[in-house]
Amino acid sequence: MKLDAGVFDVWVFRRTPKGVEYLLLHTSPLKAERFFNGGRFWQIPSNVATADEGILDAIDRLLAGFELTATAVWAAEHVYTIYNRRFACMQIIGVYAAEVAASAVKLSPDEHSEYRWCTFEDALQAVTYRGLKDGLQSTREYVTSRSSPPPELRLR
Repeated sequence: MKLDAGVFDVWVFRRTPKGVEYLLLHTSPLKAERFFNGGRFWQIPSNVATADEGILDAIDRLLAGFELTATAVWAAEHVYTIYNRRFACMQIIGVYAAEVAASAVKLSPDEHSEYRWCTFEDALQAVTYRGLKDGLQSTREYVTSRSSPPPELRLR
C-alpha cells in the first residue's frame, strides 16, 4: 500500500471584531458522487507538497487557488494519519494555520459548492472527521486563542 507523507491541511482563519473565524468548504455534489458514495461534508483547504517545494510555497500555492494570501503561517502542532479512499493510499497529514485578511473565497465548482466562515464552536461541530477536529483544537490552542502565539511555531 502506498504511503503519502506530503499531505497537509490548512486551518485558514481571519480575525474580525467579533473574534476569530475559520474557513470551511463544503464538498460539491460532483466530488461527493465521484469519490465518496454521494457523501458531502465540510472540510478545509488541503493538498500535497511536491517533492521540490517547501511547505510555505505549497501553502501559498493552495491558498492562491482560493484567491487567498496568508499574512502569517504557523505549524499547528498536529499530525494525523488516514486512509484516503479518493487516492487509495495511507496519508500522513501535517496541520498548519494560516491567517488571511480577505473574506471572499474563490471556489472550484468541481471540488466545493460553498464556503463559510465559522466560530471555533461552529467549525468543530460542522467537521465530521477526527483529524479535522483535533487539528482545529490544536490550531486554537497554539495559535488563535493566544495574543502572542509561540514564535517558534511561526513559519512566516
